[in-house]
Amino acid sequence: MNDESSAANTGGEKIRDLTSRYLALTLGGEPYAIPLAQVKEVIAMTNITSLPNSPAHFKGVLDLRGQVIPIIDLRSKLNLKDPRVGSDTPIVILDLAPLSLGIIVDSVDSVLAVRPEEISDNPEIGTSIKTSYLNGIVKRDKKLVLILNIRATLDLEDLSILKNQNTNKQSA
Repeated sequence: MNDESSAANTGGEKIRDLTSRYLALTLGGEPYAIPLAQVKEVIAMTNITSLPNSPAHFKGVLDLRGQVIPIIDLRSKLNLKDPRVGSDTPIVILDLAPLSLGIIVDSVDSVLAVRPEEISDNPEIGTSIKTSYLNGIVKRDKKLVLILNIRATLDLEDLSILKNQNTNKQSA
């Protein structure tokens, strides 16, 4: 008996076990998704304390129930059009153990259940466009949804800022 028939005989449990869940969101007007396992919570825009001499996409830090969370505008980081930020702009709080990070997005749309065979590899675009921040592409409702690798979007400067924030939290 092969794997496919055994999955069918068990009511598809094996297939469901392979299904991954993603948080669907919008960045620069385009659909993206991030692994739901990395999402801690989604909050509305709140006061962010700016830090001097930070990159433009690093918006600062916020106090979330006593925890200092660094905030990055992912639209700016990925060079996407940057819509206005309002009180209803969401911040997705991520758990990237050992770091926590908030990302500003246009909107949070839904949770997607995606089977591995639905994910296409990153397109070969050439060396001038960086696609390493993508884990793949999935088609949903006649649109292509780009699955982000959040860790890959962070460069050494970002990681240094986040590490310093984590060190400052522990010493406080």
